Amino acid sequence: MSFPRKSYDVVIVGGGHNGLVAGAYLSRAGLSTLVLERRPVIGGASATEELWPGFRFNTAAHLMGLLQPKIILDLELQKFGYEVIELPPQVHPLADGSHFVLWSDRQRFAVELGRYSRKDAAAYPAFEATLDRIGRVFQKLLWEIPFDPRSLHPLDLIDRLRFLWRQRAIAPVFADLYELLTASAFDYLSRRFESEAALAVLGYYPAAAAGQTVSIHTPGTAYYLLRGAVRDSTTSAGSTGVVRGGMGSIPEAIAASGRRFGLEVRTDAEVVSILASNGRASGVALASGEEIGARMVVANAAARSTFLDLVDQSLLPDGFLDEIRVFRDTASSFKIHWALDRLPAFDGFPADRAGFAYPVQFRVAPSVDYVEASYTAMKAGRIAERPYLTVLTQSVADPSLAPEGGHVVSLYGGHVPFKPQGGWDEAGRQAIRAAALGVLEEHAPGFSSAILHEQILAPSDFEDIFGLPGGNPHHADVDLDRLFFRRPALGYADYRSPVPGLYLASASVHPGGGVTGVPGHNAARVILADLKRRRR
Repeated sequence: MSFPRKSYDVVIVGGGHNGLVAGAYLSRAGLSTLVLERRPVIGGASATEELWPGFRFNTAAHLMGLLQPKIILDLELQKFGYEVIELPPQVHPLADGSHFVLWSDRQRFAVELGRYSRKDAAAYPAFEATLDRIGRVFQKLLWEIPFDPRSLHPLDLIDRLRFLWRQRAIAPVFADLYELLTASAFDYLSRRFESEAALAVLGYYPAAAAGQTVSIHTPGTAYYLLRGAVRDSTTSAGSTGVVRGGMGSIPEAIAASGRRFGLEVRTDAEVVSILASNGRASGVALASGEEIGARMVVANAAARSTFLDLVDQSLLPDGFLDEIRVFRDTASSFKIHWALDRLPAFDGFPADRAGFAYPVQFRVAPSVDYVEASYTAMKAGRIAERPYLTVLTQSVADPSLAPEGGHVVSLYGGHVPFKPQGGWDEAGRQAIRAAALGVLEEHAPGFSSAILHEQILAPSDFEDIFGLPGGNPHHADVDLDRLFFRRPALGYADYRSPVPGLYLASASVHPGGGVTGVPGHNAARVILADLKRRRR
């Protein structure tokens, strides 16, 4: 079957949120732009899917915590169905049987800490103030285009001086920043807090929920404590929470915004190769046999799949693929989606003291040792008998996700091996289920009897379904040696690739994973700057 060859200014490989952000900005600038998505739904790991009639789930990413206000406001996403529902605080039961409520109000959080240690309550304001100071630096650093520090070209040196001037706020916080980038979360927190409660609650995200295969004792994990400080939630773009209609409302809103300017989006359109002419990217070939021409190609796919599977490797410089292959990317988290016929009850939840009726977000990690035992089991190749769990009953906040009387629960947990010998068979998935339900039933007795349907996603499923290398939501671990000008490789961190005309706009580039939209925004900015230079 032959296809008439179409051509665009820009073709984007992958309809994840970053690819769509890039497409919306480029279309707004007047470039004919086409986004091609392999799956039947757009959004990549930010998709919402109806797994069973009437029950809709965020199959991968589940919370809106980092989408940047600049992008929301630039693209006017609130006009196109983007709406965030703020949730009640997370609830975290501890080993002594008490329930810690993670108030967003810092004064109330400090009071909660004071139930366990007066010293910790007194230390908390200074802890948050330090993260705020560093967070403001990172909020600006997000929008920087990484440079090659080896270049001695005069113009590059001038650009570097300008960068240092723009980022001069780093100087007063450099010592604190250095500690965050190099210390383990355990060491960083232990230097400031004395109670097990503080370590368990504040260390949960770095040790578990960040989606990386690390221990709370792994050097550099203190960096993940910054997560809540790299987004300004005080603007008219709104705060964080769950997105009405599911996370898929984000890519849908971005696509709708871009369509005003001519953006085209196609699903069920798998790209099997990135074409090149005279050493320059010139389009893509689809699994259907169709070829589409382009002046520029943007890969929203992971760097690993882009360069190992889609690009003619003879076009790549010596040593480049070695850098890509050694990305540390293997994840150890699983996810289970349950459709329920009723709302589960959580024993011991102090509704009167908390002041809200239901723990929409419920975490199970009663101590540091609990999470560490889970990590140790995974390192030995076993499924943790008592995994850590993040339980989100989103239908309580957004009833549109389930039929009347029903509910949707998404459980994110770990640790389990990425891919045991022989892969994940049904018996392995059932072992994950048994471990998760065994723990969950301790807090929500009778939960199992409410289950109508379930989907169990092992770590390797995130690679197979969503194209996340190693199942890692960040495409590769966000480590000190893979930040900024080292992401994805030294000399190629500026959203350009070794192939002229091929650009990168995914979690594989600065600033990494999370639903931020920044890689897409920055890639579009670089493309437009390159076009402007060519026109001179």
